[in-house]
Amino acid sequence: MPDQSKAWLDDTTLRVMTYKSGSFTFQLGFDLQQVKPMLDRVNDAQNRFNKMPSLPQIIDQVQDKVLASSIYSTNTIEGGQFTEQETEEILRLDPKTIQKTEERRLTNLKEAIDWIKQFSQKRLQPVDGQSISLTSVIKLHSLVSQNLEEQHNPAGQFRNNQPSQKTVVGNNAHGGTYRPPKCIEDIEYLIQAWVEWLNSPHVINQPAIVRACLAHYYFELIHPFWDGNGRTGRLIEMLLLEQSGYRFTSSAIWAYYQINIHEYFALFNACRKAADKKEPLPNQAFIEFVLKGMFETINNLHDQSNSLISFLLYQTALNDAKFSKRISDRQFNLIQTIMFVTGQTKKFLTQAELYRVPQIQVLYTGKTERTFYRDIARLVELNFLDDQDGLIVVGD
Repeated sequence: MPDQSKAWLDDTTLRVMTYKSGSFTFQLGFDLQQVKPMLDRVNDAQNRFNKMPSLPQIIDQVQDKVLASSIYSTNTIEGGQFTEQETEEILRLDPKTIQKTEERRLTNLKEAIDWIKQFSQKRLQPVDGQSISLTSVIKLHSLVSQNLEEQHNPAGQFRNNQPSQKTVVGNNAHGGTYRPPKCIEDIEYLIQAWVEWLNSPHVINQPAIVRACLAHYYFELIHPFWDGNGRTGRLIEMLLLEQSGYRFTSSAIWAYYQINIHEYFALFNACRKAADKKEPLPNQAFIEFVLKGMFETINNLHDQSNSLISFLLYQTALNDAKFSKRISDRQFNLIQTIMFVTGQTKKFLTQAELYRVPQIQVLYTGKTERTFYRDIARLVELNFLDDQDGLIVVGD
């Protein structure tokens, strides 16, 4: 059996020789000048997002939306069957009342995300990375895997495959399969080398996004646990991004991974094969994929926040109009009912269709139909409602 050994080939490349899994090389594998334009765009967008008005109502709503979307996405990537709305409803439950393993996976993820949030930085630090520890990795896997009644996947414990146990990652649809290291001696040695590489002087000060996505990539290649490696790897990426000020984007990007799941999985295999062939920039494609995802994610967060701010201003104007008697209580309640109905049906209705809605019929008990149409006209005149080709839309 060959000895285990490590050798730094240069300031950013660490080659590791294992007992039974051959050699393993941690490297940057990308060209900074090629990705710098997109990197600058991402950092500029994140800076602008971090400086948006931090109204408590807006922050709370964005946080709730991102939490539900992120947990839905990372769980779906691993085969979860809950919809995003079901995920949101489960997350509102008291974790102590949850009995089903499938539901507990979601609350475990929330607990892991909450644990990461304590390390969050409000100011963007795009090239000032923080160290990561093996303790944090084990903590994250323990949180993800706790109380799941999965005897094959003890929380926080590394794999140690027996001769009859095979661990295979990937499938032919996403570029082929891969067998990660299997004996615990190699796994422990590799994960310690992974930590050493990530914390080394010339890697820790790489662009934070690059370091975070490479931490995720190499963690998945080591695949140290029996189960939960994907969820834990994305949480590690989130931790490193949160430490550098990529607020909300750090986990919101999981939705991008889920939407582009085939490319996401295929790139792990493509980059691994490129490294095996000694190609000069084996990790470039994965880094570009993540940067594109970060940019789209931040723009989506901007749009969500702007919509929430617009809605908050709309509600303030609506309340002022009611208080100053520019609109009646009935007209105020009509708008609230229209918002509720369109939110439930996910479509806009004509005036005639709205008038037939039972909740609106209640508002106009003892009133003529003409009163309803006059109220609609008044609210359109005040820009609280908008008539778009016959459909009644709540105004901005």
